[in-house]
Amino acid sequence: MYSVFLGTNDWWKSRPVGRFADYRDNTGNGTVYGSFRIIINKLRSLNADAKIILITPMQRADFVYINNAKNNAWGSYKEKNGQSLSRFAAAIDSIGSYEHFETVDLYNKSGMTLKKLVKYKRLKDPQTGAYRNYPYPDFIGVPFNPETDEYPYPAESIGLTYDGLHPSDEGNDIIARMLVKIMKKY
Repeated sequence: MYSVFLGTNDWWKSRPVGRFADYRDNTGNGTVYGSFRIIINKLRSLNADAKIILITPMQRADFVYINNAKNNAWGSYKEKNGQSLSRFAAAIDSIGSYEHFETVDLYNKSGMTLKKLVKYKRLKDPQTGAYRNYPYPDFIGVPFNPETDEYPYPAESIGLTYDGLHPSDEGNDIIARMLVKIMKKY
């Protein structure tokens, strides 16, 4: 049994989603669809009888890396170079449907919504300079300066992620329960 959980980094790096024809016609790794064909072909070459489970990317809030705040990115509430993260999730779901693979749809069916990913983002109020806890969507557009500002996700802000992107224990539990539900079928 193989599980394939990809997509959020491809979205952030602006890799083109492509078209379903890229998957069907095995056009190479220039698009996400084409790359999934390469991955599926490899898994089948390793074990043609193995079950393959696809996992869509989950929604994401603003990400700030705990060890380097300069490594940060906005959440899935906004497109990146004209592509929404939901398009990546839909692409993976369409491959699962075509191949009759089970798909864990974290993006749409996990309950891991933007409002639940972090309880708040702690940022300086642009008018007063005092730190304030901004829940989603109030933190959108509030500036964060990684050079001078405190890390915006203290332990108390942890929701289903601890940094806006990576699942917390509670987030991992949701993912595991969805995956185990499918795995029990086999």
